Amino acid sequence: MTALMTCLTQQHDLRLVVVAALICALGTYSTFALGRQAFQCEGLRERLGWAAAGVLATSSAIWATHFIAMLAYEPGTAFGFDILTTATSFLIAVALVGAGFAAALTGRSVPWRIVGGALVGLAISAMHYTGMTGYRIQGTLAWGMGTVAVSVAAGTVLAIVSVMLALSPRRRLRDLAPVALLLAVCVTHFVGMSAVTLVYDPRIALPGRTLDATVLTILTANAAFVILGAALMALRLHVLARRRRAAESQRLRDLADIAVEGLLICDGETVTGVNRSLERVLGLGRDAVLGLPLSALLPGLSAAEIPSTHEADAILSVGGQSAVPVRVIAQSIAIEGKPHRVVAVRDQRERLRAEAAMHRLAHHDALTGLANRLQFNTALAERYASRRAEDAAFALLTLDLDRFKIVNDTLGHGMGDELLRRVALRLQRVIREGDMVARLGGDEFAILKSGATDLGAIQPVAERVIDILTRPFLIDGHILNVGTSIGIALAPTDGANPEQLMRNADLALYGAKEDGRGGYRMFEDGMNARMQARRTLELDLRRAIARQEFELHYQPQVDARSGRYDGAEALIRWHHPAHGLVSPAQFIPLAEETGLINAIGEWVLRTACAEARSWPDHLTVAVNLSPVQFRDVRLVAMIRSILAEAGLPGSRLEIEITEGTLMQDEERTFAVLGELRADGIRISMDDFGTGYSSLSTLHRFPFDKIKIDQSFVRRVPHDRDSVAIVRAIATLGASLGIKTTAEGVETDRQARFIAEEGCDQIQGYLVSRPVPAARIAVLFRDPRPLAATA
Repeated sequence: MTALMTCLTQQHDLRLVVVAALICALGTYSTFALGRQAFQCEGLRERLGWAAAGVLATSSAIWATHFIAMLAYEPGTAFGFDILTTATSFLIAVALVGAGFAAALTGRSVPWRIVGGALVGLAISAMHYTGMTGYRIQGTLAWGMGTVAVSVAAGTVLAIVSVMLALSPRRRLRDLAPVALLLAVCVTHFVGMSAVTLVYDPRIALPGRTLDATVLTILTANAAFVILGAALMALRLHVLARRRRAAESQRLRDLADIAVEGLLICDGETVTGVNRSLERVLGLGRDAVLGLPLSALLPGLSAAEIPSTHEADAILSVGGQSAVPVRVIAQSIAIEGKPHRVVAVRDQRERLRAEAAMHRLAHHDALTGLANRLQFNTALAERYASRRAEDAAFALLTLDLDRFKIVNDTLGHGMGDELLRRVALRLQRVIREGDMVARLGGDEFAILKSGATDLGAIQPVAERVIDILTRPFLIDGHILNVGTSIGIALAPTDGANPEQLMRNADLALYGAKEDGRGGYRMFEDGMNARMQARRTLELDLRRAIARQEFELHYQPQVDARSGRYDGAEALIRWHHPAHGLVSPAQFIPLAEETGLINAIGEWVLRTACAEARSWPDHLTVAVNLSPVQFRDVRLVAMIRSILAEAGLPGSRLEIEITEGTLMQDEERTFAVLGELRADGIRISMDDFGTGYSSLSTLHRFPFDKIKIDQSFVRRVPHDRDSVAIVRAIATLGASLGIKTTAEGVETDRQARFIAEEGCDQIQGYLVSRPVPAARIAVLFRDPRPLAATA
């Protein structure tokens, strides 16, 4: 170390030493600037050109540094430089530097980088000691070989370090590579110079073919200019590269920010870029994300593990507090000549919400939120497929609302929808955990009840459902009374598979409706046969209209005081080709349920009016109208058309309705009756006294006639309660000016009592059974079938 300091301070011009160091610094800077440019070029020829320029700059820097330093050396005697040896030293530097760069850049692996660095170090040493062999003085040079070895080893190690730093992935380390190369050149030269000892010998003369200091100064100055030019060119390239990188980075950021998906740019496992879409998802700014390891944002994932061919599910950590489900995919790209991974991050929250909504729509009823038919069928099938003990036995309840269609038709679908929602809420209060309630469509619902093995287990549930649905619903100021009928089937006794169980529950539901609605029925084996018979009857009923299998019979009505005919009531009969005469009690309810009653009712009206046209002018014909017919908006127009077609005055037609008709939609029914009444048609209330609001009904609408139900008439005069009821109705009719008719009169004693109590008409077997049209025409020829009873 002392020898080195003595060599520098006492044997060198320090001004020229500084110049040599500056020239070396410029050269090493140029070396790596040109090397980076070579890396960034895509074409082979262009890359080789820039690599050659870098080799030349490095070799020139080594050579110029050596000879400027030699000019700074003060041997104390005349000196010169051999021309051939000096030129050879430069060529040696070019060859070994080129070989070193080629080994380091093409091999890529660490051993090859060490070999390349070692070759660059040897280039420095070889150039230095070759140049020293061409150094001529009046005397000889003596070398300390230990110091020479140290200079060679130190230069080689520093050159290796320089190459390793230049190829490091970290920019800060790359920036230190020129410094390491500068040290390699300077240490090799000056440590090597400290190893030489000059021995003056006047007998030795300088050769004639040597370069003196002036010529060498000119050559080194030119080399310095070459190096300076290379450095300036490298600086220019560096500035342009920085601008290009900045522009490319900005363009890359702009393109990334346009993307809807989140994007992460990773250098290894470090996040070096992020777009605005991902910033919005994270709720963090760019500065808070840059520099983070990728695992901080995507826990459990590394950049290399993210697939490039298909999306993978992952969790995006947002500030370590919440997690966002995402899908990721990555691609490798080169940025500034270095491979990076661009990770596309797709937020899955909206998709998952949409899928959840779609799943809910697919498995739940949109109106009520209950399970829909699909989910219900799936659950039913799972119960049958399950091997768990708790799923071995369960009950299926199917139900529909008894008067829902009336609400829907009269108050609108909006009111009907709200009613269904209220029904769903009530049903949900009945079931317990493990049970299911579903809406199958329209006003049809179903309940799966776990652990129900017999009627005793299911009966409380059925009664509870009937109770809560029978209670009135108050909706928008309207009080709605509907009620329900329930069919019950037990699994597995009533069905070996879901389809059979469902079918049998529906059969039980039909049985509940046939029993008068508002109740429940358990499935029974005979129900299937009855349902098949009912379906057959329905098919026959549809054909009966086209085949004209119906006919009208008439039961006459007579004046209770004079005994003369007042008219007759039309009663339909069905002559079935296989079963003979079918009672109206069998097919009228079926016709009402299936909607066939409108066509049948129209035929009855048309036929009755046409046949009554041939009766004496003072006689009327009474026709019963079903409540279903009153829901037909064409009813009034149809009756007017039939009367006009038959040529029958409206005053000779009497329309009979029951209080059940009024209870369905009083306002509309009264409006229709008012229109008929305006046409002269008489309006009669049938089965008076059997309803719930007889007096209020008479108060609201002035009927022409009230008919006392035969259940009261048949028990007079021996039953005191029936006597009181008949007497009260007759008195009420007389007080209101409404005609009264007693139905079901079968004896003279009943007829006398009816007349004595003030009733106006008698109808029953005492006068005549219902007879065909031809027979009623014969009866009407006798103007007085009964003797006066008053």
